[in-house]
Amino acid sequence: MRSRKRAIEGLRLGVLESAPGLVGVLLIHGNSSSKEVFAGQFRALENDGFGVVAPDLPGHGASDWSCTPRKTYSFPGYAGLLHGLMTRLGYRSYHVIGWSLGGHIGLEMLARYREVRSLALTGTPPVRLNPEGVGAGFRWTPSTALAGRQRFSPDDCQRYVRAMMGTNRASQVHLRAAAMTDGNARYWMVRNGMAGVGADEVRTVGTDDRPLAILQGARDPFLKIDYVQGLRYRNIWKGGPVLLEAGHAPHWQVPAAFNRHMREFLKHAG
Repeated sequence: MRSRKRAIEGLRLGVLESAPGLVGVLLIHGNSSSKEVFAGQFRALENDGFGVVAPDLPGHGASDWSCTPRKTYSFPGYAGLLHGLMTRLGYRSYHVIGWSLGGHIGLEMLARYREVRSLALTGTPPVRLNPEGVGAGFRWTPSTALAGRQRFSPDDCQRYVRAMMGTNRASQVHLRAAAMTDGNARYWMVRNGMAGVGADEVRTVGTDDRPLAILQGARDPFLKIDYVQGLRYRNIWKGGPVLLEAGHAPHWQVPAAFNRHMREFLKHAG
């Protein structure tokens, strides 16, 4: 994987890229995280011949902070930038794997762009974008309350990262990513989502015919497992969510199990 800077719509994005493949896989990280969270997936995807693209979202990691935060830090804003990135890199079609916030962006991309071949979600309940819809899919915890906070103290970083990554010892990589994130990215993402800025995710998964996988940690502290299992899906792999022995970040916590399912799904999706 090579580290590059890519300019999209006036923003420079930090991107990890493999050698180009005929079909791409776009990896989208979560809120106050970075592309490095997918380190356990890079080799598996490269070995299967995919062109792998793992960007830092605007306001995160090595990417620029937005000068128009209300527009950029929304599901449609992120989706447009990432689709533009994949188009710029020459991919006529691509799969999306989205974790947490990244899954909501992936759902927006599925709703907007036919170039998306399939979507795999982890740590993301498809919801309707209003307070009632968000409340139906998410658990309200002290860590959940941090998701939209503009300023993170060192203690906030510790608490948020431990909950996100499912560990009592937060790594410096993840702590640094949380501390470096533009607070406006958190604030406007939550505010835009609550205000209905973006696609109806429940409708998307219930009507779209492209392959969808949900690889979900069974001990996720942020979302309601029974809600995710109870939704109606048009074309979900395995007939429903696949539960893994992990928390919110199974791709990080149990990479071997996650990768086995991920590779099988991508082979199925074609």
